[in-house]
Amino acid sequence: MIISRYRYKSDTLPQKCKYTVNVRYKAMRIVLFLAIIAFQEAIGFKKPNIILIIGDDEGWNDFGFHGSNQIPTPNIDALAYNGIILDKFYTQQTCTPSRAALLTGVYPFRFGFQGKPINPGENRSLPLDTPTMAEQLKKLGYSMHLVGKWHLGAAYKHVTPTRRGFDSHFGYWAGFVGYFDYMASTELTNTTNYTGLDLHDNFEPQWQYQGQYATDLFTEKSLDIIDKHNADKPLFLLLAHLAAHTGKDGIEIGVPNITEAHEKYKYIDRKERRQYAEVVKKMDDSVGEVVQKLSHRKMLENSIIIFFSDNGAQTEGMFQNFGSAWPFRGLKFTLLEGGVRGTCVAYSPLFEKRGYINKELMHITDWLPTLYHAAGGNVSDLGNIDGINQWEVLSRNASTSRSEILLNIDEVDDYSGLLSCNGRYKLINGTHKDGIYDWYYGDSGRNGNEPEYDIQAVLNSPTNIAIQKLNSNTHIDQEIIRRTREEVDRSWCRDKNDTPKISCQDFCLFDLDHDPCETKNLIDDPNKRSIVVALKNKLAEYYEVLTPQLTKQVDINSDPSRCNNTWYTWLDYGANWFKNL
Repeated sequence: MIISRYRYKSDTLPQKCKYTVNVRYKAMRIVLFLAIIAFQEAIGFKKPNIILIIGDDEGWNDFGFHGSNQIPTPNIDALAYNGIILDKFYTQQTCTPSRAALLTGVYPFRFGFQGKPINPGENRSLPLDTPTMAEQLKKLGYSMHLVGKWHLGAAYKHVTPTRRGFDSHFGYWAGFVGYFDYMASTELTNTTNYTGLDLHDNFEPQWQYQGQYATDLFTEKSLDIIDKHNADKPLFLLLAHLAAHTGKDGIEIGVPNITEAHEKYKYIDRKERRQYAEVVKKMDDSVGEVVQKLSHRKMLENSIIIFFSDNGAQTEGMFQNFGSAWPFRGLKFTLLEGGVRGTCVAYSPLFEKRGYINKELMHITDWLPTLYHAAGGNVSDLGNIDGINQWEVLSRNASTSRSEILLNIDEVDDYSGLLSCNGRYKLINGTHKDGIYDWYYGDSGRNGNEPEYDIQAVLNSPTNIAIQKLNSNTHIDQEIIRRTREEVDRSWCRDKNDTPKISCQDFCLFDLDHDPCETKNLIDDPNKRSIVVALKNKLAEYYEVLTPQLTKQVDINSDPSRCNNTWYTWLDYGANWFKNL
């Protein structure tokens, strides 16, 4: 495993010198850290509050600011128009890898997290010697809180959120739960499932919240954290929603009132997508409530708010939620644009430039060094990570130093992908499960029967009202909104009927600047030969340092029936503990 690369390298020193050097090194680091803190205090630097809000399995076409009129998202849209739309933001292809990349700043393939998401009852977790974002920011004095989804391991207490840097966690450890009953299930064999409650306040099961809608509950807990926060200390809040992932049994599209949802979105043909629309709308309401609460607490003027979806939608197949990545090719699980080109917006009064579309290449691993820098930390302290500091890129719309992104290497399913040239060229080698999700999917939201885009709803949204109260506000109006929306819309990249069959079982090369919908494979274009050779060589270099996947079978000792039908950190107790109860 390549984890040793994060450590201070003194292996070439004589043995008798190592302790002295390490002590001196640590002493210098402490002195430097104290000097930085003193300087920041002298110039009146106040660490910003950082609010990260993650949507789960939402598609590019499920947000109003991208051009579709189907699903109203006025609060997220208001963040976009007032702040920054990250037009070339990329994530990992599924839940666990994305969250691992976010919290470590490291490509998941370096520690064996590049494959399947973690199942309940599986003993797999982030390496303990790879620091998390929570651990790093806590060293800078942040109050750290996680509400909602973890999905990075729960076999032991020491691998769960409150032992990996968070001061509190209210939510679930697995990949998804029921929207109302908070039950999580995993398949042990074809005939045996383990099912149990997966809603915890730190380690305490929370049976009393069964029946309350998940999006509302997680919003309520987030607002409570903001309300009780001591504003003299910087706040980090990660609100990781269940929405819009499927819920109970991986098929539930949970809404508070199904009849109301069908009536509200009757212009949408498929009834399941009507429910999905309400799931997304409820999450958008949550964003508005969080921004409004920050405003009421006088914290908004010194906050960074980021919203993004962890990966693409799953229109069809396993965990089908009827989201839409239209007009892009591919779904969640793939390295095509529909799977990894993420929806991301960011707002902060601290950005020097706001109200624009950022077209620089950015990856989910970049958030750790970017936010660490914004918090006053020295990014070099983070060690040899894959993420880069993009603060100047965002705040000033400067050019990025990032020229490429490794999208993923999956040596088990035998597919990989790489972006280069500031995201212009994408090389893909192989496909997920023989290309079952490599087609074009999802509703265009441009069928002529949708209501007009409601600009006034954006202007009147709690988010926009709160932002406009700030002295450092960015003015938006109807014309700015129309112009921005037209620029970010990708409807031009293919006709609805332009759905060419392309197999990437061998290699595919796409020119995303001219063909973001991946309709033309340029792998055999003689003019692209040098690009193909360079990208193949680069991909081969990454393969050389890959850590094999750590996926494990579900442990029979994790059975929730042994612990009052509740998921628990079973390896803390030993295999036979329940026999003595």
